[in-house]
Amino acid sequence: MNIYFKFLTLFVLISFSTQNMAVTVRDAITASENEDITTAVKIWTLLAKEGNPIAQYNLAQYYSEGRGVQKNPEKANQWLKSAAQSGFVQAYLDLNQSGIAPANGVSLSFNITPEKWLSKQEPKKYTIQLASSRNEKSIIKSYKDNNINGKGGYYHYVRDGIDRYALIYGTYKTVAAAKEAMKELPAKLRKKTPWVRKIKSLQNISK
Repeated sequence: MNIYFKFLTLFVLISFSTQNMAVTVRDAITASENEDITTAVKIWTLLAKEGNPIAQYNLAQYYSEGRGVQKNPEKANQWLKSAAQSGFVQAYLDLNQSGIAPANGVSLSFNITPEKWLSKQEPKKYTIQLASSRNEKSIIKSYKDNNINGKGGYYHYVRDGIDRYALIYGTYKTVAAAKEAMKELPAKLRKKTPWVRKIKSLQNISK
């Protein structure tokens, strides 16, 4: 079974040189962001074996893609099931995923509500705006229908005195990376003409 998920982007320096160091999910995420795959795999494995569902969930990605470890779909599925059995809702969704399959650069953040997702992202990065509407319920429905949980969110802004809501997806270091990711969106979303937005500019206008 193909499994698609990525990691929450954070910027915290990490050192894995001390055996006694108490490692955390944040440390593993940071190592992933810094392309220190060896360190990331070590930390995810330690935490996964301790029963951490986020670590189990993300370790499955490495086995699914063969990043830092030998590709092993069976182990990937095993770790994903472990995360699901630990009560990690997103793991259940990925076992039967029907929404967007995250491309490189997509953030996962399961402890942030969708309306707060934008405020927690790195301002200098970019995101993809999938749709906007005056109807908040339609944006929330699209968020749920496309299984964007953990991969994006929505925000509220005002244009010409009118309340509007927009659905956003993923974080990317460059405009080019975001445009490349748009090619992997489902056809129904590409038809809505998504476009790249600077996260800082959206944070400035969001209410």
